[in-house]
Amino acid sequence: MNNTKFDLSGKVAIITGGNGGLGLGIAKGLAVAGAKVAVVGRRQEKIDKAVKELEAQGAQALGISCDVGSEEDVNRMVAATAEHFGRIDILVNNAAISWGIKTEEMTLDQWNNFITNNLTSCFLTCKACFPHMVEAGGGKIINVGSVITKLGFGKLSHYAAAKGGMDHMTQSLAQGWGKHNIHVNAVLPGLVDTEMMPCSGPKAMTRAVAFVSKKSPVGRYGIPEDFYGLSILLASSASDFITGSIIVVDGGLSLAI
Repeated sequence: MNNTKFDLSGKVAIITGGNGGLGLGIAKGLAVAGAKVAVVGRRQEKIDKAVKELEAQGAQALGISCDVGSEEDVNRMVAATAEHFGRIDILVNNAAISWGIKTEEMTLDQWNNFITNNLTSCFLTCKACFPHMVEAGGGKIINVGSVITKLGFGKLSHYAAAKGGMDHMTQSLAQGWGKHNIHVNAVLPGLVDTEMMPCSGPKAMTRAVAFVSKKSPVGRYGIPEDFYGLSILLASSASDFITGSIIVVDGGLSLAI
């Protein structure tokens, strides 16, 4: 096998929500393959810590604070990345918020907040990165969705609507931007140990962890490192014939419930 197919040397990646959890895990995976990475988040302290972790493993990393729901802020972030590294080849839309609210008790502001942060943000980053990818001769976009779009939970209609929108946006972008050599795919994680869904430590969601460990074919919840290989695949030339795909990465959980 030609290992250069998976080589990301000289490539530049933006990872939103890249300052912790799954996003930082994906950033580390791309960096292992040689990519220069820009990790994007809201909290500067977390961003600085993430950059130090990446640099400690030998990566070239840039940390940028950004509100991904703001067009002005997203445009500034993308321009700063392109100016710093000279190009943009890979975009990982991982930034998200999630907590449960009964639909009948949800306010319009709460609904709009979820759509803005989980779906509109994806539109804004894709649009801002598009000209840079065209200039680079192509690009790879990885949208991090959720296995919830294959299931259903009563208190997550707002989250499911946003993530379901991301799934279909992925397919439409793949069709529309293929002529520019831009490949767009979505990854749907199940339960992964992150700050948003803690599976270990004092804040662990013990009931969810026990349920997943019992039901899942692999017998455990996910960790960010589980996404290294797939992220490298979808960001590299090894996936040049993969676009518009919705890839479930949940240890088989959705098959069992």
